[in-house]
Order: sequence, then C-alpha cells, then structure tokens
Amino acid sequence: MKLISFDIEKGLLFDNGTTVVDEHRQDCCEDVYADWDQLKDTDVLSHDFQEDLIIEGVEDSGFRLEGYFIPCYNEQNGYYSDELAILIKKPGNKTKTIDISDFVEDKIN
Repeated sequence: MKLISFDIEKGLLFDNGTTVVDEHRQDCCEDVYADWDQLKDTDVLSHDFQEDLIIEGVEDSGFRLEGYFIPCYNEQNGYYSDELAILIKKPGNKTKTIDISDFVEDKIN
C-alpha cells in the first residue's frame, strides 16, 4: 500500500483508505502530538508499506513506522497528561490503538 498524503493535522492517508493519526485529549495549556511533518524530507511517498503496518517505539523520542522516524512531543508545564496513542483506522471501521506514551519526548517548562 502507498502513502498518498500526510500532515500534522490529519496524520497519514494511504491509497487503500487506511489512515494513521495520533490521539491525545488536549487541554488548554499543553501540546502532545506526533510530528508527521518530519516525513517531508524522506522518500516515504515512494515506499511500499505492508498492510499490517509495523510501528516500533523509540524511547523518549517517538516511533518508527517501517523504518521512518516520527518524533513525538509533550510540551507543557508538567501538570497535564502525556498520554499519546496512534490509531490505525482501516476501511470497514477496524481501528487498532497503540499506546506510545512511553516514547514521547517531554518538554516540560
């Protein structure tokens, strides 16, 4: 399957309708997210991805999606949650949730 688009707001969109997004219940004074824009300087749009995407956490910095690194950030004052999940949504309403909270880089002010 081929990636056809990605951005910081919508995550990843594949040619078979699969999407990959980050999920965090944001509060007013925090920002916990996966930085999909880091894929801009890669050949990710020409990569053939497996139907069952392989995601591997990288401690305190983000995760790898079939070898492509996506940094994840927790920017806040330390009062709020740092929970972050990756949702893989396949056509037919099949969703896989992966907790990546342990792989987020903390930027606590």
